[in-house]
Amino acid sequence: MNDDLILALYPRAALAKDARVAVSPPSATEVSIGHNVRSKQDVDEVMKQAERAGATITDAARDRFWGGYSGYFQDPDGHLWEIAWNPQWELKD
Repeated sequence: MNDDLILALYPRAALAKDARVAVSPPSATEVSIGHNVRSKQDVDEVMKQAERAGATITDAARDRFWGGYSGYFQDPDGHLWEIAWNPQWELKD
């Protein structure tokens, strides 16, 4: 078993609400890509890097109800990304 990959599935409406985007008709781009990092500071840096590269921040990084810290952006192709730090997960080098 490879424990370097975690797949989380959420209902479309719940994801749209969490990312503060409108629910749209079903499409190939209706999922988010999650990128987990080691610290809140890493979340902030990746979010800044994405914005400098042309991404649109949809929900700025902030503390989340589940105990972590994350933010959302859409890349120039419209894909939705979540950059997250979860204090419950230990990431390998």
